[in-house]
Amino acid sequence: HAMALQTDDSYLDAPAEPTVLACQLYGRSMGRYGQDSPYLYPNYGLSTLPEGFSRLSAIYGGTVMLRTEVDEIIRGADGRVCGVRVGDMAASAKFVIGDHSYFPPDFSVKTGRVVRSVCLLRHPIKNTQGDSCQIIMPAKHLAGKANDVYISSLGSSLQVCPKGVQLAIASTKVETNDPASELRQAIGLLGEVEERFDSVTDTHGPSNDGTATGCFVTNSLDATSHFETAALDIMRIYRSIMNKELNLDEKLVANPEEQ
Repeated sequence: HAMALQTDDSYLDAPAEPTVLACQLYGRSMGRYGQDSPYLYPNYGLSTLPEGFSRLSAIYGGTVMLRTEVDEIIRGADGRVCGVRVGDMAASAKFVIGDHSYFPPDFSVKTGRVVRSVCLLRHPIKNTQGDSCQIIMPAKHLAGKANDVYISSLGSSLQVCPKGVQLAIASTKVETNDPASELRQAIGLLGEVEERFDSVTDTHGPSNDGTATGCFVTNSLDATSHFETAALDIMRIYRSIMNKELNLDEKLVANPEEQ
């Protein structure tokens, strides 16, 4: 269940091949880049991912506008998107990809809520190796839970906290009226917690596939800490726009130096 990054037990009633392949991928990822884990995490935190995208986008002629509010998604008489307006400036577009908050309410639906607890520790989690780890707690082993609980523990070697401090994040899909209590078993696993910050956020997904309007709404980040579902969402949107599967071995655009 955890090795294959399954989010529930529905895979038990499905063909075995996808789960077997997922477990093989887990095994092949171990030590791929010299790490004692199948997972990779960027130094200085996840903000380096959009930073890297912005830099690469600029190289290929893209324009990045930081801290900019979108005032209007412009649509033509046929209902299809034709541009985006920011103040008195506008850019034409054949399609627009964005979080649900950028689009009219009827373009998305609420899919649930996620509770997260960010904890500061003075010690690594017991029975773990190194100064960072990921723990998946399957719901079947948790009292009163129908959804898995996820823990990410990050140490100073990842440049996200000072030496002697661990940053642990526990998360799960909300099922009750007392969301923080649903992380009780995860928090107990962490040991003594110096500081704890809880938050509950709504999650949304697209109400349609976006092909009719050219507006493609991304799914909110769910409770998972491994970003598998986020990667699948990227492939879903690419498939909807391009009408083919994403192939990372294929050269999608020409290298600027070759033009």
